[in-house]
Amino acid sequence: MEENQLTKNKKDKTLLIVIGVLSAILIVLFVFFLIEKKENRENMAAITAEKEELQQELTDLSHHYDNLKTDNDTLNVKLAHEQEKIASLMEKMKEFRNNSFAEINRYKKEIGTLKTVLRSYVVQIDSLNQLNQKLVAENTEVKKQMNWVRERNKTLEQKTEKMAETLEKATTLSVEDFRVYCVNKNDKETNLRRCFQLKADFSLTRNVAAKRGPRMIYLRITRPDGQVLAASSKSYFKYQNATLTYSARREIEYEGEKLEIAIFWPNDGSLEKGEYIADLFSDNQQIGTTKFILK
Repeated sequence: MEENQLTKNKKDKTLLIVIGVLSAILIVLFVFFLIEKKENRENMAAITAEKEELQQELTDLSHHYDNLKTDNDTLNVKLAHEQEKIASLMEKMKEFRNNSFAEINRYKKEIGTLKTVLRSYVVQIDSLNQLNQKLVAENTEVKKQMNWVRERNKTLEQKTEKMAETLEKATTLSVEDFRVYCVNKNDKETNLRRCFQLKADFSLTRNVAAKRGPRMIYLRITRPDGQVLAASSKSYFKYQNATLTYSARREIEYEGEKLEIAIFWPNDGSLEKGEYIADLFSDNQQIGTTKFILK
C-alpha cells in the first residue's frame, strides 16, 4: 500500500515537472512571438517609410527632368526616355506589395541610376547652355562688327559719292551771260517780225579742272506751248537716262579758259509770241538755262 502511494506521488511530481516545463516553453514561445510580431511591425513601418521616401524621390526626379531645358533635339529625346522610366517605376511602386528590404533595395538601385543619369544630363545641358551663351555673345560681337563695317562702308560710300559729286561739279562746264534773241541777216538784234534766226550768246567760264579738248554743246529751245524747236526730225541727244530733242548744236575746243560762244537756230516760221525757255547741255550735264520773250 505504501509502495503504491509512493509510486503515485512520483508520477504526480513528474507530471507537475512536465507541465511546468511545457508552461515555461509556451511562455518563451509566446514572448518570442510577441517580439517577432513587434519586429515585423517595425519592419513594415520602416519599409513603408522607405517606400514613401523613394516615391518622393521619384517625384522630385520627375520635376528635375521637367526643368531641364535645351534646344538639342537628340538630348530632348533622351530626357523624354528617362521621364518614361520614372513614370513606369512610379506605377510599379504603387503596385508594390512584397514588403521586403530586398525589393526596396532594388528600387533604390534603379533610382540611384536615374539620379546618376540626371547629373550627367545636367552637366551636358549646362555645357551646352554655356556654349550657346558664348556663341550668342560671339554672334552679338560679330553683328556689332558687321554693323560697324556697314556703317563705315556707308560713310565711305557717302564720302565717295560726295567727292564724286564735288569732282563732277568741279569739272562741269559753267555758263554765264546766257541770253537768246532774234537777229536779222546782218546779225543785228531785231524783233520777231524781222527775225532771221535765233542767236544764243553765252560764255564758258574758266575751269582748270575741266576736261580739255573737243566738246559738243546742245541748245534746246522750248516754245510757249511746250513744243521744242527741233533742228530736224533726227535731232536727238542722250541726257542722263533720257533721249532729248535739240534745236541746234555746236562743237567747240575747250582748253580750260573762258570762251565766248554763239549758237544759231534758223527761223523756220514756227516762232510765235510769248515766253521761251532755252537750255544748254554738254557731257551729259545741263550747264545753263534762261528765259526770253518774243514780241
